[in-house]
Amino acid sequence: MMLRIICTLFVTFLFACKETKVRSVADEDLTIKDFLQLSPELKLPFVVHDSTLQKKEKDSTALNQKVFQSFIPDSVFKKNYPVTKQLKLFVLGKSTDAQKGNYVFIKSVAGNRKAVHLYYFNEKSNFTGSTKLLDNGPAAKPGRYVRIDSRYNISFIKEQRTATGEYWTDESIYYMDPTGKMVLTMTNSTEDLSDEIMGNPIDTLPRKNKYSGDYSGDKKNLVSIRDGRTPKTFQFFIHFSKQNGDCVGELKGEGEFTANGKGVFHDKGSPCEILFSFSSNSVSIKETNGCGSYRDITCFFEGSYPRKKEAVKRKSSKKK
Repeated sequence: MMLRIICTLFVTFLFACKETKVRSVADEDLTIKDFLQLSPELKLPFVVHDSTLQKKEKDSTALNQKVFQSFIPDSVFKKNYPVTKQLKLFVLGKSTDAQKGNYVFIKSVAGNRKAVHLYYFNEKSNFTGSTKLLDNGPAAKPGRYVRIDSRYNISFIKEQRTATGEYWTDESIYYMDPTGKMVLTMTNSTEDLSDEIMGNPIDTLPRKNKYSGDYSGDKKNLVSIRDGRTPKTFQFFIHFSKQNGDCVGELKGEGEFTANGKGVFHDKGSPCEILFSFSSNSVSIKETNGCGSYRDITCFFEGSYPRKKEAVKRKSSKKK
């Protein structure tokens, strides 16, 4: 009798364990409501940056790829994940709005390529849209990140220090409408564009000489070199901005090559003299005599500028 009771209790215990099995986002029989319920809740504001991409995710957050794929259209899955070899998906979490629905953050890892996407499921748990927040692809630049605040404003932020030492922030703010479309609401920038280059007066001149081209680090600093009237001369245009735009200089003239990779400009109407030193991928300029009539008094024509790559011109095909 006692043995029968023990066996009955043991069988009951086994069934109880089976019934209380802990579910996870890796399960193969998840419904969309199960998935949303199992995704951990995130506290807003939530920031996605480079460290988010580099962080190693826990195995417990790994998604069942086929199950997740069934929650969204195939076209969206293929667009967001064009490379499926070695693809792994991890749920970073979700933020739930009782009236709007769920915003789910999914991280993808495919070899060295990593990205974070935002998926929006409305109040009925239906998928309506997604957007890429951040990735480490070839076009990715340092100093960018994304912030989602408590009102679900999605801010794409770029921070940059210019070649002259100035620091500026550019912010584009979006929200996702009920149809899943990203709508731009505002742009903010601390960059002062009052001293930006308005045009290059020698841009259309020939640039056949090996040193002819544009040398620039940003929108406010440019050394433009073009072919001169003779092989020993060159046309140039310089525009620079320093000290957060408080000191600006601009000069257009003709220089003379004095040696291989060396040039000089002598102003006929003033003592102004500027030396040019060229390399295969940069130019350095240095003011050796006063050029105060072409600049503000607290800065000089000096500095090194990287060479910009020329845009490749497409050849037009003509039918015979």
